[in-house]
Amino acid sequence: MAPLKGIRVLDLSNFLAASTAGRIMAEWGADVIKIEPPAGDTYRNNGPYMGIPIYERGVEGNPSFDNENGNKRWVAINLKSKEGMQVFYKLLETTDVLITNYRETALKKLGISYDDLKEQYPCLIFGAILGYGPKGPLKDKPGFDYTTFYARSGLMADAAPRGGDLVNTVAGLGDHFTATALVAGINAALVQRATTGVGDLVQASLFQAGCFALSSGYLSAYYGKPWPRTRLEPNNSTSNTYKCKDGEWFYLAATAYDVLWAKVATNVLGRPDLATDPRFVTRKAVAEHNAMEEQVKIMDEIFATKTYEEWAKIMTDNDVAFEKAQHFTEVVQDPQALANEYLFYHTYETGEKAPFAHAPARIGEEEWPEFQPAKLTGTDTESVMTDLGYSSEEIKRMMDNGSIAGTTITVK
Repeated sequence: MAPLKGIRVLDLSNFLAASTAGRIMAEWGADVIKIEPPAGDTYRNNGPYMGIPIYERGVEGNPSFDNENGNKRWVAINLKSKEGMQVFYKLLETTDVLITNYRETALKKLGISYDDLKEQYPCLIFGAILGYGPKGPLKDKPGFDYTTFYARSGLMADAAPRGGDLVNTVAGLGDHFTATALVAGINAALVQRATTGVGDLVQASLFQAGCFALSSGYLSAYYGKPWPRTRLEPNNSTSNTYKCKDGEWFYLAATAYDVLWAKVATNVLGRPDLATDPRFVTRKAVAEHNAMEEQVKIMDEIFATKTYEEWAKIMTDNDVAFEKAQHFTEVVQDPQALANEYLFYHTYETGEKAPFAHAPARIGEEEWPEFQPAKLTGTDTESVMTDLGYSSEEIKRMMDNGSIAGTTITVK
């Protein structure tokens, strides 16, 4: 489980997307050094606003922050100081990949944009998370998961039921998707570098990730399908959500309608008459009779007569694809997720447990590395500086003048 062993990554990021890319690479074996300003990543303090506790302030135990920052080393550098920048440049000499979500204007001001670094560090792969992309009128606009991936992409407006409120999504949805895209691009660039010996610029943006994720919806809308829609307007009635007698919902996914409708109507719904009803025999017939809404309402009435467990047994016995619409509180106990280690629990020194997700792909059969929570800002500054060849006196002097920082309590 260490395909990236020997790869060093500098993670110059705050908040979620770029930080998550660093965590994925760390789980795959890379040596990831997170560079924070002496005040720390702003996201260290955000957990309580989402109902996620910080177990002991001032020590390791910050699940929200750990979710994007596990398994890294922690160095605090003041990049606005001359000596701090010298340390950063020295780190780059032994670095394979730089990950950042700093905007281009900030990078240029610091003198560390891709164009600033590519000649001096020709082997460096520069991984950049952007909001809206490197071109166009919004290239310098600040972008966040909610605004860029979720709102501008169309997901916020058109995924919600027509006539209802917009859906308020989960923090990090777009960030994590974008991080995965960036890591894929970085790994492709590493393969290219193995052949050419030259690094490259890899860019992924929240808006780009949203466009890719929702591209089927764009095609559908372009060719005239109305959006948003309600559940009475699915692509077909056997690929839709239904509510059971006990209030539980599930998704029926007998997507090959013309092949499976007779089986669903007869063996699942117990209504062989519906299988031969001329309004429903094929998708074309449903469209010609404008019968979709009526069909869904008939199925609603039938599914409302039994509990979810009763329907689950019937659909399982008939080998019909379906899945319960689970709540987050169910997923964190899901035996399938736990058996495959998609989710795992970490126990903090306080005895408190928190659920986390491993990287979105498993490589090989070895065990995942032991999860290491995020350390305090600057925890590893001294050891990393020592590895770079700085003396104790030099390290102390730079700490005293604010160019770097050691362990500090940043959680307020």
